[in-house]
Amino acid sequence: MRPHTRLSTAIILAVICLTLVPVMSTPQRVLTADEAKHWDWLGHLLDEAYSIQVGMSRADLLKVFEVDGGLQLVPPERYVLRSCYMIKVKVQFELPKGTSRAKLPPDNEMKISAISKPYLERAIPE
Repeated sequence: MRPHTRLSTAIILAVICLTLVPVMSTPQRVLTADEAKHWDWLGHLLDEAYSIQVGMSRADLLKVFEVDGGLQLVPPERYVLRSCYMIKVKVQFELPKGTSRAKLPPDNEMKISAISKPYLERAIPE
């Protein structure tokens, strides 16, 4: 073999070995039946939280979420998932032009302009 061919072969083998070692050494953890139920439950809650998207109305939001406790702006921006008060989102609304915060339009006319990813936080007492 030529010297450069040997070097190329050695480099290729080294790359293959280095990429396979982490894959082969990563242990696969098997979930217990209870853990699998918890994962399914949490996945369902996240799917529910992610169902609300920009462009939907506040009325749509209030079917899945409710206003979080504590002091908030008008309209409120922090909402908790109805089925789990520890899952929250922050929401901003696009108000129709000429609308004051003192007199808000009906919930079906207030459109979501931004929504955060769901996050975990303990419930805020009233």
